[in-house]
Amino acid sequence: MAQRADGYTTDVDYPAFFYKEMQPVWLACVARLLGFGAPDVARPFRYGELGCGVGINLLVAAACHPQAAFVGVDANERHLRTAREAAQAAGLTNITFVHAGFTEFAASRPAPFDFLATHGVWSWIAPQHRAGLLACVQAQLAPGGLFYLHYMCHPGSTDLQALQHVLNLFAPHVPGDSARQLQMGLKLLRQLAERGMFADRPGVLRHLQVLQNKDPHHLAHEFLTDHWQPQHGVDVHRQVGALGLDYLGNADVFNNLDVALSIPGQLQAVVRQTQIPALAETLKDMARNSHQRMDLFQRGARPLGQEAHTAQLGATVFQAMPGAPASGPVAFTTPIGPVEVPQALVSALLQRLAAGPASFAELVQLPAFAGQPGALLQILQLLLMQELVHPAQAAPDPGRAQALTQWFAHKGVALRVLEKAGTAVRIA
Repeated sequence: MAQRADGYTTDVDYPAFFYKEMQPVWLACVARLLGFGAPDVARPFRYGELGCGVGINLLVAAACHPQAAFVGVDANERHLRTAREAAQAAGLTNITFVHAGFTEFAASRPAPFDFLATHGVWSWIAPQHRAGLLACVQAQLAPGGLFYLHYMCHPGSTDLQALQHVLNLFAPHVPGDSARQLQMGLKLLRQLAERGMFADRPGVLRHLQVLQNKDPHHLAHEFLTDHWQPQHGVDVHRQVGALGLDYLGNADVFNNLDVALSIPGQLQAVVRQTQIPALAETLKDMARNSHQRMDLFQRGARPLGQEAHTAQLGATVFQAMPGAPASGPVAFTTPIGPVEVPQALVSALLQRLAAGPASFAELVQLPAFAGQPGALLQILQLLLMQELVHPAQAAPDPGRAQALTQWFAHKGVALRVLEKAGTAVRIA
């Protein structure tokens, strides 16, 4: 039978999804790319995930960073049993899972965290739980610490509101668990679409088509909640800013690219001329039809001076990912369509990384990038977005990563942990 807690689905497990953007190596790299200092992930640090589900992202991070401490918080004990089983199987002694609500955890006053992250939570929970989440950040994020916040945003999620409302209203009248309620709700929406219900709303039809092929267990968590709320990015920034945190940029690096690459051409001039930061950010979301954001904040932003930025960025090491081509051309597919970049520069970068990891300082010495550090920065971010390149780190003992990969395989989770990159990749 379907069950909910404070209006949120609890009777079916949230699937084991992995997001590279949540990993410490990635977040620290993005902060440096944006010109800010970041916690040193080569040293001991503390990382907390609020609403960790079955813990996939934390487990990968703990396997790749034995010197760090990881804490996952979730209100669903079923999720945490799976997470603890995985940690034990992989021998991960540097990870703790806490069964608690956010307000309760905020009051527990653990040691400060250098990283706090939450994904798939903010837009789906009751207002009092969002307040509890913010209380955790207020009480527990260390000075200079990074906070990753994922949420649904306008305008891309706006058309989903009508679909979600129908699904949520219909669900209590369908016998069975939440996944079956979701499937029957989608069947109702398909019948309505076939009879012309959304003929004047093509965006709704596109969303409905995409939903047909997704895991109903995931969609049950996504849509069967009484507190489903997309927001404008700048409104969320104000809420988090009230805690003394500064917005740095987006953990999805495409959104940090120059508008010449990340905004449709006919809109670029208008966005560039906008002098009001909040308005410019809103216009970018509108131009990209953004449906979710992965925002990165810092407590007491630490902008780097030019010399320090050059030094820290120069020391950042990048590596080619498994399956990356040894040369160009590469077709860059983005949320706004194909992006054209000089393929000679792409090839020069890929050829060098095919020979082994290299620092930004080494890459900028390539003849193709002579006098063009900005071009290198933009192309690196495009390759990061395409998952062809990734920041690298000094590799820990591979035993933990291998053990976790084996547990994933045993459970049917198609991930392989890459300890040298501090991440995981999807496998067939």
